[in-house]
Amino acid sequence: MAVGSRFMHFRNERARELGLMADLLDKYLSGEVSTYPIHNAIAHLRDNTTIPQLKNQQANDNIWGYDIEDFEIPIETIKHVKPNDITKGSASLTLKIRADINKWNSFEDPLIELGFNVVIKGIGTKVYHFGFHIDKHIAGDAAEPHPIYHLQYNLNPTKLDEPDLGALFYIDTPRIMHKPLDFILGITFLTCNFYPTAFEVLCNDNVFNKLNKQYQESIWKPYFHTLANHWKPFEQKSIVWTPANSICPIFL
Repeated sequence: MAVGSRFMHFRNERARELGLMADLLDKYLSGEVSTYPIHNAIAHLRDNTTIPQLKNQQANDNIWGYDIEDFEIPIETIKHVKPNDITKGSASLTLKIRADINKWNSFEDPLIELGFNVVIKGIGTKVYHFGFHIDKHIAGDAAEPHPIYHLQYNLNPTKLDEPDLGALFYIDTPRIMHKPLDFILGITFLTCNFYPTAFEVLCNDNVFNKLNKQYQESIWKPYFHTLANHWKPFEQKSIVWTPANSICPIFL
């Protein structure tokens, strides 16, 4: 089944935006990152015979999305790192996103499924790992309540049978409430936290800022407006806690 022309127009626009982000990374971080995983996702978005499946095997042409496999950036923020023999590190992102075209730029949640998985590698006298993920909880698949979008740490991202956890106590909770991230917002999140020099350079580019504002509008606006609307009425004129990026530094 081929995707209809209206939906392909939408997908081609998202592919174009991923291409703009890839160009920015090539421009400013050439030699530091490989944009191959991005271009692979772009190719799938532009292929009108490719309809991404949901976990339940559903596949309709109004569903769009892409996968990013092992996109890696260097880690610059190792000043207070432990163990102290670590001299360099990297952050590797694997991302799976599925969304509903009909809910884009609305006040509904535009995402159906999200898996934003990061593996952190530190290199010293040996190789160390930890990780975290930000994903969307599917109702009914857990015994305890937790936020629909949440961040969770993973102290065994390489899935060793007997990981060396030292004196650490690993537990599945808490799942910490977190705003959803696609790849474009995810680049901002990763560079801000792990590669701040690159973040500052990118923030000086108007294309980068425009992309982030556009995706904040499409993905974060319904999320935060829904939260704010819990206190009815939403008294927008009474807001005095500014600027917003004092709360969230990657608001651009």
